[in-house]
Amino acid sequence: MTFKPRLLALVAGMALAIAGSGAIAQIINSAPQPGAPAFGSQSDQVRLYHRNQVIVKFADGADPEAVLEAAMAGDRESYRAGAAFDLVPQGTGATLVDLSAAAVQIESTQSRYGIERPGGTESTGTVPLDQLIDRLNADPRVEYAQKNYLLHAFQADLINDILGGRKAPNDPYYEFQWHLKKHGTALSAEAAPGAVNFPAAWDKFTPQRNVVVAVVDTGQVFAHDDVAGANLLPGYDFVSDPFSSNDGDGRDADPTDAGDGTAADECFPGSTALDSTWHGSHVSGIAGLAATNNDLGIAGPLPSGVSFVPVRVLGKCGGSFNDIVDGMLWAAGIDVPGVPANPNPALVINMSLGGYTEGCLPAIADAIAQVRAKGAVVVVAAGNEADDSQFYSPAGCSEAFTVAASDIMGALSPYSNYGPKVDILSPGGDTSVDLNGDSYADGILSIVDGGYSFYQGTSMASPLVAAALALALANNPGWTVDDATSRMTAAAMPRSAA
Repeated sequence: MTFKPRLLALVAGMALAIAGSGAIAQIINSAPQPGAPAFGSQSDQVRLYHRNQVIVKFADGADPEAVLEAAMAGDRESYRAGAAFDLVPQGTGATLVDLSAAAVQIESTQSRYGIERPGGTESTGTVPLDQLIDRLNADPRVEYAQKNYLLHAFQADLINDILGGRKAPNDPYYEFQWHLKKHGTALSAEAAPGAVNFPAAWDKFTPQRNVVVAVVDTGQVFAHDDVAGANLLPGYDFVSDPFSSNDGDGRDADPTDAGDGTAADECFPGSTALDSTWHGSHVSGIAGLAATNNDLGIAGPLPSGVSFVPVRVLGKCGGSFNDIVDGMLWAAGIDVPGVPANPNPALVINMSLGGYTEGCLPAIADAIAQVRAKGAVVVVAAGNEADDSQFYSPAGCSEAFTVAASDIMGALSPYSNYGPKVDILSPGGDTSVDLNGDSYADGILSIVDGGYSFYQGTSMASPLVAAALALALANNPGWTVDDATSRMTAAAMPRSAA
């Protein structure tokens, strides 16, 4: 059975009591629009993983070295007996195991990472690693074992840079932020069927507590005029691989986005050259970091009462599972070995990232469960492959709050993932059209290094939901995140049939 999604249309009642009509959409099981272009499919999702690394959660009382030695004994052509291996504790209680010293070097050296596609493999090293993981998962001393995959930012397109410049009136680019405006049945300069109606909430917002939002992404561009004076709290850089971090080192206390651009073939043979996206800054600007009423650039959707913690987990070629999991845990105030405690735990964690993993993998499900037990919500992007989100991590994880993307008319965007794991629909835009006639494609405008850009994607839809939840939680100090999410979905409107 196919259910119509419902659209996030935030009104004052949603922010103050999340009651009455709203516009954040609830998608339960919605297929793409008829004739929608396919932006991707399960058959062409390249998956990268770290060679000779596995994430293992050992059962209580288990001897990790004995468990690993027993698993490697089943394949002495691939793994040497008695070799040392590195055991790096993770915040979930799992362990990142590096088997490089034990592995017989039979793998292809043409790619920095191991490569696989659904239905087959492309790396000679993946078969013994798969078999090792199977043996580990069959051992009662192991709760779970998996590869250390790389995930990536969910952003489908970027166009139309609008750079620099102080102009009048206040927040001069607000006129292009259709997603924030009034929810209306027809397009106009003040309203759109797919808009979320933040102005109605601004008029009545009185923060009763400070709410912290963590943006777990590529880091933050701090040298931007529209970020100056923003309510930023100290963050952290969890990218442990110096190549991926692009800043010359591994984990440190500086979450500055050093850029994620890559040259052709740099990630794997055949990978295309990509410019830096400044994805984390674009996402944080949508979530509310951009200053409002400063006579400059765009308007952030949130007034005072909400603070932001930037958590860097993505760099060149994406981000490793172990870094993403640790970054998520740290954002919620959960201790991570080797990292100073986060003094400002987040109630709302946004993760506009993911990848095709044939379902929710155990390492990230474990982390999300721990974050939820801490009292925080993990808002995640559904993905941009016009595919069922249940096959993706973290979008397919049952305890994540998964967001699909709508266009300016409130319909499911043609690239957006969908399906039973999706909780809500929110504006992600569509840069292939300009339906409101403002001379710019109908993407979502936000900050990037040096200016502003329109992007489209579920990456843009997710932080709007995070902003709405933060607004509601700040205004209702007695609410839990479960109160906020349940009231949000109850107040959501049916999406447009357009």
